[in-house]
Amino acid sequence: MGKKIKLLVMSLLVATVAGSFAGCSGSKQSAKHDYDFYIFNAKSENADALERLCKEYEKEKGVKAKVFSLGTTEAADTLRTAMNSDEKPSIFSVNSGSLAEWRDSGYIKDLNEATLPELKKLADSVPESMRLKVKDGENYGIPYNIEGYGLITNKKMLADLFGLADTQQFIVDFKKATYEEFENMVIAVDAYIKENKAGSVVLSGHTYQLAKDKTKLTSQLNGVFSVAGAEKWTYGDHFSNYPLNTVFNSLSATQNATDEQLEQLRVPLEKSIQALDFETNYLAGPKGSLKRSADFINSTTTGYDQAVQTFADNKALFIKQGNWVYSNIKKVNKDITDSLTMLPMKLPFTDADIKVKGLTAEKFNQSIPEFVPSYYAINQKVSEEEQKAAQEFLVWLNTSETGNRYITEEFAFVPFNATENTKLANPLSNDLISYKQEGNILSNAFNGAPTSWGQEAYGKILMEEYFIKTDWTKADYKKVADFSIQKWKEMKSQ
Repeated sequence: MGKKIKLLVMSLLVATVAGSFAGCSGSKQSAKHDYDFYIFNAKSENADALERLCKEYEKEKGVKAKVFSLGTTEAADTLRTAMNSDEKPSIFSVNSGSLAEWRDSGYIKDLNEATLPELKKLADSVPESMRLKVKDGENYGIPYNIEGYGLITNKKMLADLFGLADTQQFIVDFKKATYEEFENMVIAVDAYIKENKAGSVVLSGHTYQLAKDKTKLTSQLNGVFSVAGAEKWTYGDHFSNYPLNTVFNSLSATQNATDEQLEQLRVPLEKSIQALDFETNYLAGPKGSLKRSADFINSTTTGYDQAVQTFADNKALFIKQGNWVYSNIKKVNKDITDSLTMLPMKLPFTDADIKVKGLTAEKFNQSIPEFVPSYYAINQKVSEEEQKAAQEFLVWLNTSETGNRYITEEFAFVPFNATENTKLANPLSNDLISYKQEGNILSNAFNGAPTSWGQEAYGKILMEEYFIKTDWTKADYKKVADFSIQKWKEMKSQ
């Protein structure tokens, strides 16, 4: 019965949308509309703000926009309906997964061919690793925003752990630290938490002494890392992205992976499992330290919300998450949100492991993955007038004072073209801007792997065979890498 109701609701939605788009037409619009350009927005979180922004744009420029927002799983089907109507969107939302459909059907405009010089300049400023493309040289979209992830920590906790009045130099040294220094720090902090051993750590050649006495804050720690063991995407997608970045410098490069490159990926995959083996030996749980076991993959203990809760309750020093987690942490413990910062994950890669031109192991370990979840695209099957209006709007949105204010304050997005003067309420988002300004960013290569590879290959074997196993060996590292590569080849051929 539930399935029938869902189908009925979907049918009514499509019928309603189709009615509002007013029937079918050819490849170019000819009917006169009551708008100058039309935005199909597939992000519900900025729907109201985008409506307000377009009203301001109309007042300022005398150009009217129609806005339709739908952030549900039905957005793709609804967009297809819109594209086959008389009222085709001039601007529409697209991501890496949907690009091929709109590229192959001739709807999406390559911004290298933009008729407005200002838009072409804007598109050219999108970093290569963040461009929407199938192959090198293409550039199909302007980013909605940037997201990124790394090791999130509370600067107040760091200050209390090491008796620091200011954590600025510590953070600088951590970013530059080697993997071996990171390992030694984790071991020392774990001994401090469990055995009250106030040892010292060396980061980037500088020594930091753990405080002799625990404070109210540090006495709450149960372990070093809060890990969502029950959520395959947190390691199947996001952790697997680290080894992929040793071979592939972009999503599109991963999509075009050769057998030779997959072989080059073998050692980095093994070393990523080595790093996970280390990390998951120093786990924090809600009620004490946590061991690899059935409890570690139990959603009531290590689901996404539970892992965030453990960190926000000051039970863990680190959680590997993205800037999007800010609001979740704020709901649990708003007292720590202003002191959050994002640090780079450390991996045991060497220069010999890294095949990406210009990337070294040192730079890799100072960088965080940053990527674009959605893009604004221009529909080249609408009239030239609408295309021109759409191009002008995208330039205004990303370069004007009003547009930038809406992106950062009303949408709460990180603009891809943010400068050092761009400031958001979310300190983790500000960190993303800093890493990008420094050029210390990795790509979202994992999104170019075969569909579901991260979770159903790399993530699945970890969850089902290893996160419940106390001891791992080098043979285990190899087994996970071999399984992951074999599944990649199988999925790629399907």
